[in-house]
Amino acid sequence: MNKKILNRYIAILTLGITSLIAPSTNLTADEVATTTDECTKDFLLSYFPEPVVIETLKKFNIPEEKQKNIASALTKKDKEITKLVEKKAETMTPNPLKDPQQRQFAVKLFRDTLFEVFSDVLAENGITDKTKIQPMLDDIQQQKAKKFAMCMEKNRRQNTQSK
Repeated sequence: MNKKILNRYIAILTLGITSLIAPSTNLTADEVATTTDECTKDFLLSYFPEPVVIETLKKFNIPEEKQKNIASALTKKDKEITKLVEKKAETMTPNPLKDPQQRQFAVKLFRDTLFEVFSDVLAENGITDKTKIQPMLDDIQQQKAKKFAMCMEKNRRQNTQSK
């Protein structure tokens, strides 16, 4: 499987994870008026977009002085997620990234890897409350899903108006 197809499959899985977490949303006009920055490919495909991470950390009362460090560290780790998942998947038979019938396991592999990276970065910053880690990661995923849905709706409305 060539790299381009594999990256596309990984992107689809990522969006699939997002849709499993927040399958549908009813959007208001204000929500559809999302900034263009939130609808960029880089923002939408990022596992840990900085504004989303900061919002989650605030929501969970993480000290302000730690928020920027955590968000920055996650932004740096973002580029490693796909490689980590690919490395783990290569040791499995069948490789869940190369076998469409293993989609559920591939989604679990992504979620486990995201949790591992997220919890490691939090631990490096003194956040070790295990009862908060998964809910914070879920919150990030839900925010991303909502922003993705808003961008799709915004795009649909723009296409409808231009016809």
